[in-house]
Amino acid sequence: MLRAINQNSTKVVKSLKQQLVVLEATNVVAYTGTKSFTTTKTFNNTQTKPKIFTSSNVLSFSSSSSNVFSEILNKRSYSSKGKEITMPALSPSMTEGNIVQWKKKEGDQIKAGDVIAEVETDKATMDFQYEDGNGYLAKILIPEGTKGIEINKPIAIIVSKKEDIESAVKNYKPSSQASSTPVQEEAPKPKQEAPKKSSTKTYPAHKVVGMPALSPSMETGGIASWTKKEGDQIKAGDAIAEVETDKATMDFQYEDGNGYLAKILVPGGTSGIQINQPVCIIVKNKEDCDKFADYSVEEQSSSQESTPSSSPSPQESTPSQSSSSSSSQQTTTRKSGERIFATPAARFEASAKGYDLSAINGTGPNNRILKADVLEFVPQKQEVAQQQTTTTTTTTTTKKPTAPTSSGEFTDIPHSNIRKVTAARLTESKQTIPHYYLTMECRVDKLLKLRSELNAMNTVKISVNDFIVKASAAALRDNPVVNSTWTDQFIRRYHNIDINVAVNTPQGLFTPIVRGVDMKGLNSISTSVKQLAEKAQNGKLHPSEFESGTFTISNLGMLGIKQFAAVINPPQAAILAVGTTETRVVLSNKPDSPYETATILSVTLSCDHRVIDGAVGAEWLKSFKDYVENPIKLIL
Repeated sequence: MLRAINQNSTKVVKSLKQQLVVLEATNVVAYTGTKSFTTTKTFNNTQTKPKIFTSSNVLSFSSSSSNVFSEILNKRSYSSKGKEITMPALSPSMTEGNIVQWKKKEGDQIKAGDVIAEVETDKATMDFQYEDGNGYLAKILIPEGTKGIEINKPIAIIVSKKEDIESAVKNYKPSSQASSTPVQEEAPKPKQEAPKKSSTKTYPAHKVVGMPALSPSMETGGIASWTKKEGDQIKAGDAIAEVETDKATMDFQYEDGNGYLAKILVPGGTSGIQINQPVCIIVKNKEDCDKFADYSVEEQSSSQESTPSSSPSPQESTPSQSSSSSSSQQTTTRKSGERIFATPAARFEASAKGYDLSAINGTGPNNRILKADVLEFVPQKQEVAQQQTTTTTTTTTTKKPTAPTSSGEFTDIPHSNIRKVTAARLTESKQTIPHYYLTMECRVDKLLKLRSELNAMNTVKISVNDFIVKASAAALRDNPVVNSTWTDQFIRRYHNIDINVAVNTPQGLFTPIVRGVDMKGLNSISTSVKQLAEKAQNGKLHPSEFESGTFTISNLGMLGIKQFAAVINPPQAAILAVGTTETRVVLSNKPDSPYETATILSVTLSCDHRVIDGAVGAEWLKSFKDYVENPIKLIL
């Protein structure tokens, strides 16, 4: 009689005479005669067909399973189908990426930590390091240069042994595509019948929790991890998951009362989740949790779609009535000339669809229009007709001036991900932030003299920009109002001083962050800025190195620009634009000479008027000027 190899076995298989079956995908099951036993030992992550062993393969079994398992591993043989390598999410806001270059060729050996490809994200071009063990690159599924590859899409196949490459390539069937295509093409008929069968099943009272919008510009997010398990009790204010937004990883606190987590609909590690997409189920009673084991969002949505089709007349009448009543309510609630509050994503979506924001009812705080409100908005027929007429007239009018330019020669350069992000953020800044600009001139003769003295005795060469970064941090410490950001509910004033320094690269504009500038010396600032600028030029910045700080500096002085006004980097409240220095003749305080030459630096501070009043911005520039003209204060 065989004893159980693993006492924690969870599944018993019906006995077969004189045979031993090894299931290599997830469990190992062995049985013989009339006795059966199981283990949960995982041999291989690769999915393979079960291998049948007769009793001649089994020498002996005992409660100590190490010898038996090693013997089975030595005796078993199977053909590996390989493992898919999928497109990774290399930044929190990344939903798709481009393969710039493959660092490994088909047949090359791969070790854990090896760089197998260069991937262009929405932020930068980064190395893709493979961390899931060793193996050989059997097949490249996506060639280099391919763009718009969705996250988790298979891009290559890896096998554990080099001799398995040929069989893995020959027997490969795309699992993700194979599982998705039947759902889209062949499964509509079963899906239409499934709701009829499942419509008879009713679930207890529950709440479907959607993906929250944890930042104003967040459109999609990712579930980094679940902090609660299915069946756990949840109290109002508990963090149930860690959510990756377009800014950072934040706790998702459930605020809608108490209950129990009945079902997790989106597993941890999933990215690209739309706002309000269902992620979990909450119930009031713990005994109801088990009833949601087979709950599926697709089945529920399909059943909801099938029920309206059976009664078209009331379903068709109610939307028109509701839309007309809602539109009438919307038009009556808003007065002419009244300001409309909407998120940037909602404004962009409305302009793309040609919707009038004044006709859309906002469901956000203070009736703020969200992107979901725009997507759910159903315009009236008259509005649609007007939109169609306006679009046709605009297209006809725009075609006339563009016709002559088609005869000339031109080159269309596709937008990179970095260019798209930069364009969206700058457009959002100019459309939503009330800018105003303050310009001041600073005399920097003492600064240049101190810089030359420090560089003569120091191995680290300090630049004028390093002094500007340090002086900006000191001025922010003296005027903390500028070190703030605007939200709909409050003004957040930061205690830390983290400064972004604008760096222009062939890939686009980057703003790497220097943290805790007020606590750093000139040597440390100079080293940090140089390292970050070099990484930005090479496209090797880590996502944490170009996060949004509390203040930004843009310096075009090295290009000979005398003065310019920069666009505020949201969600910050100010940005400093630095021009070049010039030599001027000024009045002298010396009795022997009425005139003298001076080196003048021009700077312009762009301010968010919602946060920084004009006098406050002027006080900040006054402090900045004092530190620049008396640089000895920066090293005290």
